[in-house]
Amino acid sequence: MVVRLTVSVGWSLAPGRVPEVIRGFHATEADGVWHLYRSLRQITDPRQRAIVFAHCLEEEAHADAFAQTYAHYGERVFTPVLYERKALYAEGTPLWKTFAFVHVGEVDATQRFRLLAAALPAGALKACLRTVVSDEEGHVGLTSNMILGMGASQGQVRREIVRVRLVRLWERWLRVGKRVVDTLASALLSVVYFAFGLLLRGAARRRLAAGFVAHDNNSMKHP
Repeated sequence: MVVRLTVSVGWSLAPGRVPEVIRGFHATEADGVWHLYRSLRQITDPRQRAIVFAHCLEEEAHADAFAQTYAHYGERVFTPVLYERKALYAEGTPLWKTFAFVHVGEVDATQRFRLLAAALPAGALKACLRTVVSDEEGHVGLTSNMILGMGASQGQVRREIVRVRLVRLWERWLRVGKRVVDTLASALLSVVYFAFGLLLRGAARRRLAAGFVAHDNNSMKHP
């Protein structure tokens, strides 16, 4: 219901929001590629390296697909979101934890993209999301198998996934909080601007009138 309301009401009232959402999708996929490529440095098993490399290629294809889809909705040339990337875990942390983080991201992305594709009308974004979802569904099982193949127990995986979800929930809360604070600050500044504008309107008019009178007097003295 939330997704359908967002698409039918929110995006309809603010169509300029859609290109920014697509840029966000591109950033998410590109960020996943960055972390996967970093993990390749630590993988020695040839089969696992081949699987992860193929995964990287598909994620890059998704990012490119979103960049191309942007052209159907954005009035400007597509520019990727720029921000500083950081490693998910400290040096020396077992590699399977990175894939646990990626796994949670794949699960969430699959669900979100599937719901959006179902709610959107026919168009470039709907077609793009459907293609991405078909790949992401395979990535969910792939990352799960990679975690277990790296020696993690079921209990360790469950605990790490819970931790990852809590971290993601906290980060989402911070993002929402920032948007709320920014909105409230903008509303408050608008109220202050118009309130002071009404209070100072009379004084401003008198000052302008006095300036015109002084100008006219000077003109009479110095024809």
